[in-house]
Amino acid sequence: MLEDLKNVLSFAAFKPTPDDADTSWGERFTGRRSLLVNVNRSSTTWRAVNKKGRLQDLGTQDGEFAEVATARAEEWQGVTDGGWVSVSLNNRFIISLEANLSRRDNFNEMLRVNPKVVLGTKYDRGKRYALFHHPDSSASILMAIDDSLVKNVEDTLRANGLKAGRISCGLFALMEEKLRMIHEKNMADANGNYLLIACVEGSVAAIVQQSKQWKDMRCRCGVGTDNMEATFQIIAPLVTKLMPGTPVYFVHDGNDAVFARQMMEELEKVGGKDISTEDQLWKTIGQS
Repeated sequence: MLEDLKNVLSFAAFKPTPDDADTSWGERFTGRRSLLVNVNRSSTTWRAVNKKGRLQDLGTQDGEFAEVATARAEEWQGVTDGGWVSVSLNNRFIISLEANLSRRDNFNEMLRVNPKVVLGTKYDRGKRYALFHHPDSSASILMAIDDSLVKNVEDTLRANGLKAGRISCGLFALMEEKLRMIHEKNMADANGNYLLIACVEGSVAAIVQQSKQWKDMRCRCGVGTDNMEATFQIIAPLVTKLMPGTPVYFVHDGNDAVFARQMMEELEKVGGKDISTEDQLWKTIGQS
């Protein structure tokens, strides 16, 4: 009771809100502890964020998310203030290249409450979506993820005394962050060409731009980090289409140094550059 009264008096009880997508996670949790979780098909990884916004040790456990969350519930509750969790889903999604989708000012809000208005015939009632528009053309990248997976994660957290403050797709978030950087810093070549490859704990997506237009992309979730050949088979069709001298950028989660090094050994053959930052995934879902 005393703690509740303190929270009311300090307005801490009203911050953060569970669905404030327009405010960064770091801003919402200034001075408060929270948890970052990445959910794969058969494993879960996590990092805690302390009151100073610093990342704590990496944790990982194999098994279905419901099993992991139940086993780790007490631990996770103990590293958060109020049980707030930012979840990255790394399973049962697809990222595709689309054209002529709605760009109304509030399209992100409409994607949450009435996605059919934004997506038209692309809409599937069994999915949830995220969307990022090309700044200079009618192209967009669209992420669709199974609604049942999102609900399962929400229910699992709730059953274990935790709260989903944000649920996203880490791979899509990485792509959006780096695409913004490439365009804002004019990192394409003189003809507006580039290739961006993103990997998060065994899932991969790649998009190629030619003549200032997004032309093609590939995406696959759950490929695994121990099968480099399968990963290269996904991105090879895009690499072979590149004009000589086209910039090739690579961003990865930062959790598997061996995988990242092996990827760069191949990408350096076509002039690839690693534009990842340390703890890239966790900083993206825990600060952005």
